[in-house]
Amino acid sequence: MVTKFVQILCLILLAQCSWAIEPIVGSKQKSVDTSKDNDHRLILGAIQRISGAMKPEAEVRLSGKISHWLWQIPEGHTSEEAFNVLQDQLATQTTTLFECEGRSCGLSNDFANQVFEQSILYGRDSEQFYWVGLSDDKQPAVWIVYSSARSAKRVYAYLERIDLDQGQAEKLYGFVQKGQAQTLFDQGYIVLNQLGQNARLRDSQVGWIKGLLKEYSNKHFALVVHRYGGMENQALIERTQNEANGLLDQMASAGGFIKNLYAHGAGAVMPRESVMDRIELVELKK
Repeated sequence: MVTKFVQILCLILLAQCSWAIEPIVGSKQKSVDTSKDNDHRLILGAIQRISGAMKPEAEVRLSGKISHWLWQIPEGHTSEEAFNVLQDQLATQTTTLFECEGRSCGLSNDFANQVFEQSILYGRDSEQFYWVGLSDDKQPAVWIVYSSARSAKRVYAYLERIDLDQGQAEKLYGFVQKGQAQTLFDQGYIVLNQLGQNARLRDSQVGWIKGLLKEYSNKHFALVVHRYGGMENQALIERTQNEANGLLDQMASAGGFIKNLYAHGAGAVMPRESVMDRIELVELKK
């Protein structure tokens, strides 16, 4: 009896907080659940049908705690709107691992029934949106957003979070690198770290930037440090320039090919919503 009560309480709390990720106002919750899965299937490529069998271009099996939320979206909103509202709330907290839209994703029926086991998500192939991101927390988590439309009045959005068991994030490293590069070139920049007292890159970030400089030897990039408050703007510029130079030295010490990598201290210029003191890697356009 106590166990059942605890399970119900957990579901209520999940429904209320959803890690502060909210759908379009007025959405009706259709499902919420949390469970442990030691062999959870994460789709990281378009779904194909080969000899009648579902064959994703890429997938990974993960172990962790799975939480999901499913909403029906109010009439008058599109599948794309429903998707954007959820994904935008996660964009600054995550690295994109894979995304697709419309028929390029594959069959909506496969996502609904084979991937998510939520038949209500089955809709028009042309009106589906799918995104997978990895948060950069102390305990990494995978986020999934999917939306579909069965008709103008029946639009659904699905949100899933996988709290990864220890060592599972390593399975995603190759997709992280690919996703970071995609984000960098799509946006023109990528946020590497939010800053504390010191500005320093993690070893994994140094390795990724080294690989990027080698693979895209004809492109130019800058490590940019931003800080806000606590001193006059000129002092902030001087501090961040020194910190950016230190990051460049860190790359050089690690054997990075830094001929096309520059350092820039931006001080308090260019604040971004939800992100304050930070290190960015920026693609320099000619």
